[in-house]
Amino acid sequence: MQRIVDWPARMKEVADFVGLDQAELDVIESTRDLVSARGEEITAAVYDHFLKFPETRRFFLEAGGEVDEQKLDRRKHSLLRWLTGSIGFKIDEDYPIRLLATGIVHSHPPSHRAHLGSIPSRFMVGSMSYIQTELARIFQEEIEDPREVMRASVAWNKLMMVQLDILQAGYINETPTEADGETPAAPNE
Repeated sequence: MQRIVDWPARMKEVADFVGLDQAELDVIESTRDLVSARGEEITAAVYDHFLKFPETRRFFLEAGGEVDEQKLDRRKHSLLRWLTGSIGFKIDEDYPIRLLATGIVHSHPPSHRAHLGSIPSRFMVGSMSYIQTELARIFQEEIEDPREVMRASVAWNKLMMVQLDILQAGYINETPTEADGETPAAPNE
């Protein structure tokens, strides 16, 4: 029998485990203007990074092998919406379900890109690390007090790990691709 997961309780458990408390959520809130002002820069850096690697670049290509700029712009907008939406993070009934849905969308390709397989979970983890690093760099550039830089970086790191747990839950069954060194299963297998 399948177990029903209480996603808000799980998110609270992970937040407690990593030590994400209201004081750190207040620190994240205090970075709102800075993160919002530099959000497009962060998302552009993330997608520029994706395009450097064939394993991630392939998700943004047209049939002829050129970068699909419209798709890339939509993805940047989506990432920016997630990043700025993270500032108002709260554990409620809705937030973890939205994160879980995002993980499922990344791990279960829609029919129009089924040939590409899942976006491998290792790239979700790597993306979170990349974003954490970008945030730390921006905090270091923009915040004068080194202690505040550290507090902001630590708070965001904890928040992103709490979110990553739920995002990864959508990756229970990744669809392998030939690029992963595996042959995708044929339908009905």
